[in-house]
Amino acid sequence: MESQEAKKPRVIGILSGKGGVGKSVTAINIAALLNKAGKETVLVDGDLSNPSVGLHLGLAYNAIGLNECLQGKHSVSDAIVIQPQTGMRILPASLRYKRDVSLKQLNEVIVQLKGYDYIIIDSPPGLTEDAWQIMGVCDQVVLVTTPDVPSTTAAAKTLTLCKEYGTEAFGVLINRVTKAKYELTSREIASMVEAPVVGEIPEDYSVPASIAARMPLVLYKPDSAAAKKFRSLTRRMLGDSATEAQEEGILQKIISAIKRLFGR
Repeated sequence: MESQEAKKPRVIGILSGKGGVGKSVTAINIAALLNKAGKETVLVDGDLSNPSVGLHLGLAYNAIGLNECLQGKHSVSDAIVIQPQTGMRILPASLRYKRDVSLKQLNEVIVQLKGYDYIIIDSPPGLTEDAWQIMGVCDQVVLVTTPDVPSTTAAAKTLTLCKEYGTEAFGVLINRVTKAKYELTSREIASMVEAPVVGEIPEDYSVPASIAARMPLVLYKPDSAAAKKFRSLTRRMLGDSATEAQEEGILQKIISAIKRLFGR
């Protein structure tokens, strides 16, 4: 059996070329699902200038966070907090902005997280130096975009930088999809970004409701349309896409049988 000392976590960055596309919500829900699946997971808020993970999850202010770890003032074990309702492990960033702190020492923080299965990093939006540092420590990245030209163009630029770092793109996640005629299709987005689309999350009013409740959507309303798509994405990360497809096929057969039974 692999020892805790030898276990190397899989580091996945959740990136976006611009803000407002749902990157933090994506990071939180992926981490929550990995944790629920029994994977030792820590969610890192890598947005030092405008951290939101702790706010989304209702975490109390903590004087020790990622900022202090980057400065070498504290170890990661001092900074990780547990959200009581979910058991999620979080390495939050400080709500107090410090201009002299950057992610240049991020790798030294990541190496302290040995023993975990997954490290999910919520990156700041845009092509900032901190985002570049996150790309450099990740095994894979998920690029979050909305189905419009500005967000998709920004995602394409982000992927170009990932390639320069030699960081693998797990794929593109299209968020807040309504299927309106003016929206870019998944095929168009995949062509523009030159990466596979790994999921489409529909616009879902359960998302802001879950934020208000300070709970991950997948736990707050697990049967919502968006939650189901987040589960599909996470299972794909875990290599269980075949199981997901099989379950969806069985569900569709049940629905079809019910419709035939009632003549609908």
